[in-house]
Amino acid sequence: MGANTNKGYFPYLRIGKMNEILKQIPLQYISVVNEFSAKDMVSAIGAGASMSVVNNLIATLKSLDFVVGHRRFRFTRTGADYSVLIRTEEERAREILEEQTNNIGYFAVLKQELNRRKKLTIFEIGDEIVKRYGKNWTNPLTLKTYGAAIASILDYTGFGHYRRGILRLRGEEGEGYSEGQEIVPVPYLSVEKMLKIMDALALFPEGCEIHKLAAQLGTNERRLSQELACCRAMGFVRQSHRGFYELTEAGRAITRGNEELRKEKFTEHLLGSGYKKLIDRLHAGAKITIVTLGDLLEEQYKRRWSATTKRTYAKKFLNWLRYSGIVVRVAGGYKLRTS
Repeated sequence: MGANTNKGYFPYLRIGKMNEILKQIPLQYISVVNEFSAKDMVSAIGAGASMSVVNNLIATLKSLDFVVGHRRFRFTRTGADYSVLIRTEEERAREILEEQTNNIGYFAVLKQELNRRKKLTIFEIGDEIVKRYGKNWTNPLTLKTYGAAIASILDYTGFGHYRRGILRLRGEEGEGYSEGQEIVPVPYLSVEKMLKIMDALALFPEGCEIHKLAAQLGTNERRLSQELACCRAMGFVRQSHRGFYELTEAGRAITRGNEELRKEKFTEHLLGSGYKKLIDRLHAGAKITIVTLGDLLEEQYKRRWSATTKRTYAKKFLNWLRYSGIVVRVAGGYKLRTS
């Protein structure tokens, strides 16, 4: 199982708080050579920082192998990369953190538990750390704090879905809202990527395991599972059992069709899917922009995303709307097609 250079440390700050503080650290402190103390960091961050907050930040960074040291610290190469990228390239930073969770032992243990049990409360996560790593935490607030921090990281990296004290296995279900009994995942990929996935899946007429499909596409399995969730919500792909996917009849028809047929089928299935609820909330005549779409998605999914994440999902959904001809370009944005 994965190793952790800083054994005995576990995340204390939730991912949102950790990222917020990292963005306030002057870049000259984010170095794999220059060391810093907690006091140095408090002074560097300035207003709003305290020794308590900075110590909690350092403990969290050590638990992720982003910093090393005792009393005086320095960033690891991975930690420095993450701390710089989180400011302007959040998706790349997220990939770095996801890789860290794949390489650190306690995350592997908790992922295994989540796979087995399908959901864990933040108190159960804290209990697992106590049982497996000999921590003497007895205060429920301590269990809650560590459990929530770990849950937020697994949510952020796409392994689980954390809400109201419960971390649920995301797996193939993706992040979504419930439309009756149907889970409608966040628009996670472009039309072009969806078609590419279906074309690859068409090479396996009897269906295939996700690891084979990921290898065919040269992509990450976790990312692919979220993309496949959108394909399923659109009715193009079915999952006959865990980790095994095949095209539906509609999916096969799309892979055999020309571009005109592909657009026709995509539009038909988009308007017949749970995503129609999002489209119905777009007002005729109103200007549609990345910002307004992002706000709509955030409200519908009852989430509070970072500006980068919200923009990413909005761009993907706008891509669907443009491809299907549901919107047309106007000055400064788009509007619903009326004819």
